[in-house]
Amino acid sequence: MSAKTAFPLIGANLLFALISSAGEPAMSTFSSPTITNPQAFPEFDFLTGTFTQTGEMDLDNGPGDLSISKFQLTAFLSEPITLMENLTMIPIFSYNTTQLDFDDVGAAFPIQDEDLHSISLSSVFLKNFQNSPWMVIGYARAEMATDFQAISTDDLTFDLAAGIAYRFSDTFTLGAGFVVTNLNGDDEIFPGINFDWAPCESFRAGIYGANILATYNISDNWHISLDGTPGGGNFNIRDAAGRSRTIQLDSYWVSINTHHRIVGELWFNAGVGYTFANEIEVRGNTGGGPSFSREMDGAPLAQIGLSLHKW
Repeated sequence: MSAKTAFPLIGANLLFALISSAGEPAMSTFSSPTITNPQAFPEFDFLTGTFTQTGEMDLDNGPGDLSISKFQLTAFLSEPITLMENLTMIPIFSYNTTQLDFDDVGAAFPIQDEDLHSISLSSVFLKNFQNSPWMVIGYARAEMATDFQAISTDDLTFDLAAGIAYRFSDTFTLGAGFVVTNLNGDDEIFPGINFDWAPCESFRAGIYGANILATYNISDNWHISLDGTPGGGNFNIRDAAGRSRTIQLDSYWVSINTHHRIVGELWFNAGVGYTFANEIEVRGNTGGGPSFSREMDGAPLAQIGLSLHKW
C-alpha cells in the first residue's frame, strides 16, 4: 500500500503528538479517507483495535514481577466535520482495558492484581490556511480512568492541547505544540517538537510527540513498521480499605510490526518488541494513604490487531 503523495500530511505530526501525549494510541498514516478537501486533514485509520501482552517485568528492590495485558480500541465517530471555512473537527471515542498481573509480590505489596479501564471522548480541531503551508491544531479530551469501584470525580480528568505545523516541502513537515493534562488534578504541561519525513512513496518516518513511527511499503497489501509508543497511564482505584488512590504506570513499548490487508480496507497486524523505562507508582488522593513506587526491568512483548482504514 503506497503513501498518497498528493495528500500533504500538513500537521499529521501534531495530530499524533497531541493524541499520544494525552494517552491515545498512535494511528497509521497510510490510509486514504474520503473527504471533501483532501488538503485539510491528515490520513488515519478510522477504527483500530490492538491487544498487547508483555512478559514478566521484575520489580527492583523487592520480590515479584508484573506482566501487563492491554486491549485498546480507538474509533473516529464520523468523517471530518467542517465547522467553518478551513476549520475541521473529528470526534474520537477510545477505550482501553489494562490488566496488571502481579506474581510473588507478597501480601504486604500495596496493590494486587487489578483490572483498569479508560473511556474517553475527544475532539481534534484542524485549521488550515488557503495557499499557505501553515496549519494549527487543537485537541480536547474528557477521560474516565478507573477500576469501576465507587466512581467519583477522582476518576475523571480533562486534557487540552494546541500546536502549529509548517510544511517545508512535499516530503518534510515540522511542528511544535504543547499539551496540558489532568486539568482537574495535578495538572502538567508537556511541550514537544515533531516532524514527519516521507522521502519516497514507500517510506515514511517521524517523531510524533511521544510516538515514533517508521513504515516501509512492500506492496499495496503489505507494509512493515517500527513503532514506539507509551504503554502506561494513570488510573484511579479503591484499595482494600476503600481509599481513593492513583496508579501511575510508566512504560515505553518498541515493536516491529507486519501489516496485511485482509479484504477491502480491513487490515491485520502482528508484531514483537520490548518494553523498557518501566515504573509503577501508587499514591494516595485525599486521605488515600502513603505513596509507593517501584522501577521494573524490561521485558519482551507481543501485539496483534485489526484496523479499518476508511469507512
